[in-house]
Amino acid sequence: MSSLSHPAGITTLHRLSPEAWPALEKSLENMSRDCPVTLILPCHVRELGTEALAGIVQELAGAAWVKRIVIGLDGAEHHELASARECFAALPRETSLLWTGAPAVRELEAQLQAAGLTMAPSGKGRNVWLCAGLALAGNQKPGVVAIHDCDIKNYSRELPGRLCHPLLDQQWGFRFNKGFYSRHSDRLHGRLQRLLVRPLLRAMELRAGPLPMLQFLSAFRYPLAGESAMDTALLRKVNLPSTWGLEIGLLEEVRRQLSPRSVCQTELCAAYDHKHHELSPEDPGSGLHRMAREVSATLLATVSGGTYPWREQIVETWQELTADALRHAAAEASLNGLSHFIEQESLAVLTFGKALQAAVEEPAPPSLLPSWDAAERALPGVLQQLEQAVLTGS
Repeated sequence: MSSLSHPAGITTLHRLSPEAWPALEKSLENMSRDCPVTLILPCHVRELGTEALAGIVQELAGAAWVKRIVIGLDGAEHHELASARECFAALPRETSLLWTGAPAVRELEAQLQAAGLTMAPSGKGRNVWLCAGLALAGNQKPGVVAIHDCDIKNYSRELPGRLCHPLLDQQWGFRFNKGFYSRHSDRLHGRLQRLLVRPLLRAMELRAGPLPMLQFLSAFRYPLAGESAMDTALLRKVNLPSTWGLEIGLLEEVRRQLSPRSVCQTELCAAYDHKHHELSPEDPGSGLHRMAREVSATLLATVSGGTYPWREQIVETWQELTADALRHAAAEASLNGLSHFIEQESLAVLTFGKALQAAVEEPAPPSLLPSWDAAERALPGVLQQLEQAVLTGS
């Protein structure tokens, strides 16, 4: 087993005993009485009716330690809200369905923009940001908020449980937890992480030196994981990108707000399987191609503030390191008897190279959505307005 600590100062917690889950869940029930748990589920309308979402709802129906669930629904029309409510009706606790396209939500954002704050028309980050506001609304008692996606095929409530437990057990002093896991089925998955982000972090370190942000990001086993948890005090203060750079931007906010001693990462499951995005090598506006560009742009801007003298060399340096990334993946697949398709892996590298080059050519940092602290200062009563938008459903 690898060390529990990392030179960057964060703690790594492993899943050593799957049999420990029943006792862990019992302790969650006890601790959550004094520190309530809210779960945020960013959901796209395309996920309604899927087997993955049905499994998530079924599992969460038994999570007595979750006090509240906030669901952000993207991409829906008004006539689809009834089926969305039906989809989540089996959840037996307080559940709030936030239609992110509601006119009342758009009006609230227009007011914030008029007050000088940055808004975004769409994106996963916007969904999570709106859900975070709703989670904070009317919540005077300190608590823990966990976030995960709605497309996890092999879901168990152990996943959010392992996210929340290190924060609920306050003797350890953790305030933020990031999930990690293995990504494989009959083959390796996680191409964006393996072939873009990991070698790009190393390339940036070779060009820019061991900057604190690079060391911090490199400490995480899976910085692109969509699963994280934090206390409500931190949730109030973070600024979030609205794009697929959400996870990278959130980690920078965590580094800026917290001591590394308050940060941990936790192994959530033996293996993780979710919806696999198309590579879209010829379409930079969709699939992994778009995600790669937005992640690259966020990472470059986060580390350098958008001005980096080494930007002309970063693509070349990354390309040199991808040869090792491809070799490592082939070796791991071989060792574990997994299928491996080098042509597909190589095409992913070519596609990610195009996305990285595009991000380098437009180095302006992505706009961040404001913290809810800043939003409340700019527009007093904004959280109550957000609550009202959910109640009216418009």
